[in-house]
Amino acid sequence: MAPLRKALLAMLLMIPGNGQAQKPEGATTIKLRRLAESGNAEATYHLGMAHHVGLGAARDKRQALAEFRKAADLGDPLAAYKLGCYYDGQGDGLVKDDPALALQYKLIAAHAGYALAQQDVASLYARKGEFETARDWLNKAADQGWGDALAGMASVHNGKNGLPRDPVIMHAYFQLFLARNDGSSEAQRQWLADLEKEMSADERDRADAIVRDFKPVPTALTVKGLSGSEAAEKLVASLP
Repeated sequence: MAPLRKALLAMLLMIPGNGQAQKPEGATTIKLRRLAESGNAEATYHLGMAHHVGLGAARDKRQALAEFRKAADLGDPLAAYKLGCYYDGQGDGLVKDDPALALQYKLIAAHAGYALAQQDVASLYARKGEFETARDWLNKAADQGWGDALAGMASVHNGKNGLPRDPVIMHAYFQLFLARNDGSSEAQRQWLADLEKEMSADERDRADAIVRDFKPVPTALTVKGLSGSEAAEKLVASLP
């Protein structure tokens, strides 16, 4: 290749201002972009995620934010969740942290059934001191088997935040959490053992019944949110 052509090609592959070669878009991203241009909310969300993580497209949080806004306006709940995350400390200076907006957008996904959003909403309410509401959202996420929500259910019933102390729920949900957490520590297991020593036989039986009967049921939205790029590939594969 002639030197001039090489120089021109190098210029075309540069991202202005950062001196990095632009990542070629993958086939899935190209299809997502075409579908997003037609107004498809889910495709627009996946396009935002591609830019957010740099998978199949150049990592560009400014572009990701723009796509999340479009998708949220089009009614995609996962996009609304990511938009809430940008207002909840992930904005990288693109937006100012705003707990009210973070809650507003994450509530959209939480009401739609996304477990991670439900857990985050619980945290946002807890920051405001609204622990009963926080508990209710934690319970929804825990019902889906979300690990951190299970631990949160144990914590919120420790009697230190205005809610009655409930050793049965504390023991049952922390036991469920440890069963799903391969990285559980000796200190965590010891805490559970110490709590059990303080409980009556009836309380231990009731805690064991909760654990025995627990059957997590993740929603379709939670499954989609956790599937990542697989959901994007499934979407474009369904196209005629």
